[in-house]
This record gives sequence, C-alpha cells and structure tokens, in this order.
Amino acid sequence: MRNFFTNVDLSVSLARLSEDKIELVIESDFVGSQRKSQLYVNSKKLGEEVERFWKSIKTKKLLSLRLCFDEIDYYDDEVDVYETPRIAIERGLRRAVISSQRHGSVPKDWSGRLTFIFADTTTKTPIIEVIENALGDLFTSKDEKIFSKELKPFLQKKVKYVNYSTEEEED
Repeated sequence: MRNFFTNVDLSVSLARLSEDKIELVIESDFVGSQRKSQLYVNSKKLGEEVERFWKSIKTKKLLSLRLCFDEIDYYDDEVDVYETPRIAIERGLRRAVISSQRHGSVPKDWSGRLTFIFADTTTKTPIIEVIENALGDLFTSKDEKIFSKELKPFLQKKVKYVNYSTEEEED
C-alpha cells in the first residue's frame, strides 16, 4: 500500500465508533494522480494489492479495509461523469470486493484513502502494525513515537479521536 501515498498532506486519524469498534483512516495525495485529469487505475490490480496487504497483516483485531479515491479541489458540475474503483475486504472474505464511485468533474488532484475497522483494543500493537505495513518508510520511527504518545489516551478511552499528520522532510 506504501506506493499509493506521498508525504504531502499525509494524515492518520483514529475514531472510536459507537459499537465498540475503532476506525483508522490513512489519507494523502495519491501517487498515481495526474494534475487536472481523470483518475485511471486498474481495479483488478488494486484488488490484488489489497488482498496481498490483507494477508500480510497478522493481527486478528483488523475487521475490514476499504480503499477509495477522493477529489481534491473540485466543482461537481456533472459534465465529465466517470467512475473510480472502490476496493473492500473484510474478515471472512478471501477476495476483495470491487465496486465503483461516481465522479462528476475533473479535480485539480486526487487523494487516496485507506479506512480500516478494528475490534476494540487496549494495545497499540495492531494499529501500529497496520500503519507501518501501509505506509512503510513514510511512517518513520519519529512519527511512531509521537503517534504512540497521542494514541495512549485514545486506547484508555479518555479521548474519542486522534488526528496526526506526518511532517514533510525538507530537502
């Protein structure tokens, strides 16, 4: 999944859902987007990539995963109508389910968003494992240290949300 994201506007957020579940969202500018153009991605290859990623995760706390694409800075005028893939997989499925999302305009750019649903947990290990596997070297040890500190009150149920943005490295 690492090859979908850039460190531009990379954010990781957690929310506690009402039914004893945790939602993790990883979002950034999409690597494969071309400025001011429709998004052309191979849904079959994306599905295979999601299946490989799903199989690489060892934790049983992860219940589902969704991958979708969103427009950045757009006006929905329904002139250029087309679809982009949405990929989902959940516990109990062997194959990813591929559907589509309708778009009605050509945006300035695209973002990629991974949404994970976890069973409620009091340990950071399953969440950190998924983030590290999804982001690879974009999520540095420094990022992990800072995120873990923010994650502690969330896991203790003292806060309902955690929002973290990684720092862009300067050249």
